[in-house]
Order: sequence, then C-alpha cells, then structure tokens
Amino acid sequence: MVLEYFAELVGVLAIAYAGIAKFLQSKLIDKSIAESVQAKSKKLNQEFKKAKEKGNQAEMEKIMKKQMDILPEMNKVMFAQFKPMIIILIIFFAFTWIVNLVDPTGEDDFIIRLYDDGKDCDAAVDGIYSGCFELDNSNYGKWGVTVHGFRNGVNIGSNSTFFSYNQEIDDSYIETATGEAIAISTDRSSYAPGEKVFVFAQAENISKLEATIDNGTSFRVDLPVTIPLLNVQRIYHPYWWFILISLIANLSLSLIISQAKKRGYIK
Repeated sequence: MVLEYFAELVGVLAIAYAGIAKFLQSKLIDKSIAESVQAKSKKLNQEFKKAKEKGNQAEMEKIMKKQMDILPEMNKVMFAQFKPMIIILIIFFAFTWIVNLVDPTGEDDFIIRLYDDGKDCDAAVDGIYSGCFELDNSNYGKWGVTVHGFRNGVNIGSNSTFFSYNQEIDDSYIETATGEAIAISTDRSSYAPGEKVFVFAQAENISKLEATIDNGTSFRVDLPVTIPLLNVQRIYHPYWWFILISLIANLSLSLIISQAKKRGYIK
C-alpha cells in the first residue's frame, strides 16, 4: 500500500466506525426511558428544594423516600447504556486491529544487532554496543532508530533517536523511551548516500541489544490547525489519527442528527 493513501484509509475507517457506533447507540439505547427517569429526578429535586425553603421536614423526608425509590430505575438505565458500550468498544478494537494490520510503515523496517565485541562495526570492548549499516536507497529525509534491550529473551526497554538522510528536516519528534534506561546515539546527525550509519547504545545488565531502522518511512499527518490545550499540529501514529477523525465524525453526526430532529426530518 502507498504510504500517502494510508492516512486517507485510516480516516475512512474512522468515519465508518463513528457511523456504526452512532447507529448502534440509537438502536440499542432507549433514550425515552432515560429521559423519563431524569425528569422524575429533576422534579423531585425541585420539590425537595421548595420543602427545604419552607422548613417542612416531613415533606423533605417523603421526597427523599421517593428519590430512593427511583434509584433502581436509574441503575437500570445506567446498565442499559453500559451494555451497548461494550459492543461499541469491541468494534473499536476490531477497527484499530485492521488499521495496524494494513499499516505499511513497518514493511521496510530492518533490524541490526548491536555488539560489544571489538569486531566489525564495534571499535572496542568498552560497554558500548555498536552496529552499522550503509545508506544505499533514495528514501531521503528523516530516519528513525529504535533500540530494544533484552534480558533472558524478555524486552526490558527501548529508546529512540533519528538522523537526516540527504535532506534538511524540521522534525525533532522521537518516540518516548520505555522500560529500563537505554542510552542511544548515532555517530552523526546527517548523512549522504553511500555513507555508513553507526548506532551506539548502552544499558545495564542486558543480554542483547537490537536496533530497528524505519528506512525513512513513518506515519505523519500535518493538521491544518493546532489542537488547543494539547498544542498538537502533527499526528505521528495511525492509532491517534483514527481516534481524532472518529471523534470529529461523531461530533459532526451528533450535530447533523440534532438539527435534523429540530427541523422534523427525523423523529
């Protein structure tokens, strides 16, 4: 799959998910029951307020008993709304699974093993693990490098860095480190075609270090405006792009349905 079309596909899937979720909500949740219980509760609250203003203790106790009587109804309404959400969540995970399944950004990733044996790409046995590879393609731009540490076959942490390949870049985003501390670097910050990239890493008490190279292909969508509060204008993961589009689609559908009901187009 061409990378440029992947973001569009994720957007289409997000809109489809929002439509399905909205449809299920309308079919599986009886809003009339919830509105009826809410109306009863609101009326009792108003009556309780008036009784309190008058200092009528007997009336207040009578109203409180009525409020307690409708609690089972309120619990029933909440549970009735919860059940469809389970179905919607299952569908959400199914859609995100599809997104990950068709994600083309990892198809050309490659892995190099890092060693501390004083051979080949490693200069000396000094506690610094090293690996190298040659740049021999035309995927110019930002390349990401993520080092994973292993102890007895278990992934105990990761850390990332990046470099530029034959092109100026204005993007300094890197993945957040996870697990135990791993120091990672490359011998330079920019390279030209035909040059070797040396990757260095240090970690305590590990049995293996591997570097995953993204080959210059990674997911990225630039938004037309910055998202308030979050101060985000660029999305780096298909998962968050899917969530953002589904939220926008859900809000848009809610607005459209609300306006259609006001104008009598739908009941």
